[in-house]
Amino acid sequence: MKSSMLVLVAVTLIVVCCSLPALFRWRKQQRELREKQLASLSNRSDRLLYALETLSDRYLAKETKVFILEYLLSAIEQLITANFQSSFVTKKTYLIRLLTEVKLGKSVMVKDRVASQQQLEQIQNALQVMLRELRHLTEQYGVSRTIIRHHIVLIRYAHALAHRDLLVRQARHDLDNDKKGRALEKYRAALSVIEKNATVSGAQREAVRLRNMIQDVEKVLFAKRNKTESELK
Repeated sequence: MKSSMLVLVAVTLIVVCCSLPALFRWRKQQRELREKQLASLSNRSDRLLYALETLSDRYLAKETKVFILEYLLSAIEQLITANFQSSFVTKKTYLIRLLTEVKLGKSVMVKDRVASQQQLEQIQNALQVMLRELRHLTEQYGVSRTIIRHHIVLIRYAHALAHRDLLVRQARHDLDNDKKGRALEKYRAALSVIEKNATVSGAQREAVRLRNMIQDVEKVLFAKRNKTESELK
């Protein structure tokens, strides 16, 4: 009986000793995986913050700005809890102050509009960063898909609005150079871009403005055309 117990103990010790290296390797792998996940969260959050700071308030709704800032603060808390250090974590005080100012309406409103193709690309890149992060928030942040879809719609409209602003600027440049036909094409293109986002608050108002611009140019063009036809007769 004693010999059987000794054999069992010996076998158990052998199994444990053989398992320990594998267990240590597994725990090391888990730690490394966790570090990579935390580093990824920190880097993605930093890019998201940079994208937010890049955008003019004209292209980012207040509710979306608040939503993103609250998410970034939750990411920082997650990193702090895990004792992860990064430059993003040090921005906690800044984010708290910024969120408070935005909620209270004390933040400086910047309403700059896209004025060049380069600026449009910068805006588009920033919005793409936001879209990419928002699509992954349901699992990480515990937010309903309905809320995520709402903010995605607003960001897509921001993309359309930025495109609209560039087209309108180009159209006005064409008008200054007496190229009314080209200006009319750009105004119509801008209207088409906005009408694809008709469900967003403010889109209808933008569409009305554009229709008025189109009518003004059409009146001048048609008047000129009629005058030319009369002279030919």
